[in-house]
Amino acid sequence: MWKLVIADDEPRIRRGLLQVLPWEELGIEVVGEAEDGIEALEVAKATKPDLIFVDINMPFLDGLAFVEQLQLEHKCLVVVITGYDEFTYAQKAVKLNVFDYVLKPVVKSQLKELIERAVIELEKNKIKEEFHAFTSKQLQSNSLLIRDHFLRRWMNGLLESEEVVKNIEYLQLPIHASTRMAVFKVVQGTNVGTVKKEWGKDLLEFASRNIIEDLLADSGTHIVFEDEKGYIVIFSPIADESEWMKQCMAIQTKFEEILARMVIHMDRVMQDGFLHADRIYNELVKGINAKGSLSPVVLLAKKFVEQAYAMPNLSLQEVADQVRVSPTYLSKLLKKEIGASFIDYLTDVRIKHAVLLMNDTSYKVYEIAEKVGYNSQHYFSNAFKKKTGVSPNSYRKGSWT
Repeated sequence: MWKLVIADDEPRIRRGLLQVLPWEELGIEVVGEAEDGIEALEVAKATKPDLIFVDINMPFLDGLAFVEQLQLEHKCLVVVITGYDEFTYAQKAVKLNVFDYVLKPVVKSQLKELIERAVIELEKNKIKEEFHAFTSKQLQSNSLLIRDHFLRRWMNGLLESEEVVKNIEYLQLPIHASTRMAVFKVVQGTNVGTVKKEWGKDLLEFASRNIIEDLLADSGTHIVFEDEKGYIVIFSPIADESEWMKQCMAIQTKFEEILARMVIHMDRVMQDGFLHADRIYNELVKGINAKGSLSPVVLLAKKFVEQAYAMPNLSLQEVADQVRVSPTYLSKLLKKEIGASFIDYLTDVRIKHAVLLMNDTSYKVYEIAEKVGYNSQHYFSNAFKKKTGVSPNSYRKGSWT
């Protein structure tokens, strides 16, 4: 049903228009009435009509001024029904592109013929809008294919810098010096949940990309695409390390919840080398491959430490229990695969998070120590200096630069 609003300051005219034709048989529903221009705007805003009958002589806002205001907010067919047989009014109505200009008293046969023409016009407009929506969707889909083709060629080192710049400008991609590049990869050998579904390679990669796109949708404009090797590559506007780590934790959690798989990643803010993103991409992929070569036990142990590092009494025994191996075996695996003892790795994780918190001057040093798992500020300061070369206070004062 097409929606009709009738705006006229005379109740008798409105009643007459309501009763003059069998509106439902003509496929039209009268959704609102108004007796002045201001009320008509409010009714139109609320009902979104397809067709409006409007009188010129209305209080507060005359019919032609109403049409001007209406066209700024809502497109529909407007029929002016008036007792004013003046050329200037008709001329202005034509300029406002009204559908028709009818003089009172309205003749039933003429109104019916007008409505039949209006319905034909509305149907034409609907077809045009649907076609426009379809073509827009097709263009958007094709533009994504073009974009991803360019990005894959770029990551493969097949483009010169001049061509990269032209494509970034043409495709209007938000890639610049402060953009972060990240590479994600699902670890096939891990099973960290109760989901028993077997994921084929193509389906797993498709699901992985969708999960990441959905989670990052509210965090600015991200570019997410999949390369030929099954890596998910992201260009992110999130330069802040703390915020980015939160997003990565959310991604990891969602992968475990939906796919029961671990996902590993490497990332870097590209800075002035962003035009050579292909080199950065290759370095990140090498890092991913190095991480991916770790055994599932070590990967799961590292993941648990990343989640539980703030626990003051986190021990090798507790981590070993989580990954269901003995502490001795886990200690040997960590030393063999990552070249560090459990305590060294735990300290690395804690100090990495502490460095991020150092940038927030609202935290005191003892508060940061507590947040990363240290009961003693003195012990924290010693560990911080051992890893960074300077004390926490010196780091904050900038003497490390």
